[in-house]
This record gives sequence, C-alpha cells and structure tokens, in this order.
Amino acid sequence: MTSPKQWQALSQAPTSAPGAHRLVVSEHHRRPDLLGRIAQLVNEFVGSMWVFVAVTFGIVVWLFAGNIVGFDKTPWPLLLTILNLPQLSIMISLQVSANLAQRTSDARAMADHETIVVLHKINLQQLELLEKQDGELALLKQALGGKPGA
Repeated sequence: MTSPKQWQALSQAPTSAPGAHRLVVSEHHRRPDLLGRIAQLVNEFVGSMWVFVAVTFGIVVWLFAGNIVGFDKTPWPLLLTILNLPQLSIMISLQVSANLAQRTSDARAMADHETIVVLHKINLQQLELLEKQDGELALLKQALGGKPGA
C-alpha cells in the first residue's frame, strides 16, 4: 500500500526526463486516506468472484428453501427488497473503482506518450549519427580516390 508521503510524491512527480521511464500501476493512484482504503477494500470484496458465487447460491437456496421450509411463501418481493438494499452503495463503489481506473489509464497514457517522445528523440539522434557517418564514408571514399574494394 502506498503511504501518504509516497502518494504526494507520485502525484506531484515531474514528467520523466529523457532516459528515465516510469511504471504506472493502479496502486500509485489510490487515495492514501481512510476513505481510500475503505473504497479499495469494498471494491476488492464486491468485485470478487466469491461474492458472486455466494450471492447466486444464496438466491437459489432462498427460492427453493423459502417454499420448502415455509419462511417465505412468495419469495420474490422479500428477496428483491433484500437484494436491492445494498445496490446504491455498490453502484457508488463501482463509480469509485471506475474513477481509479480512469486516473490510472490517464497516467499510463501520459507515461506512454513521454516514452514515445523520448524514443523519437533517440531516433533523431541516431539518424544524425548515421548521416554524419555517411558523410565521413563519402570523405574516405574521396580520399581513397574511389578505388574499388576500398
């Protein structure tokens, strides 16, 4: 987990200098405060496959056991009410998760752009070197008189 000081350093980091490349991961863009940690835990819990399996299993058991055991003769109204209660907080959690994904994606795009700019500058330097080498080779050929095999 990123500490508050690390969070500040990462969020205020200057763009990378030529030759310095950075790895951008979602942990660098999480909020370090209590609410950020709670949002992370909720997102990890709600977004897990185990929660999906548990909820699906619970619904199936409720539908069949409600009629067999007799605690809910008409399972749909009560079941839907119980399932709708946490939906608002889950929707907010999904938005928090989407915002984190967007910030991380934007930071990756900026890092990729910076890398491409650096690579372009390196390519331009290589082209300059090759042009200078061509000039030197041309001078050597002239000095040798254009003799074949030289």
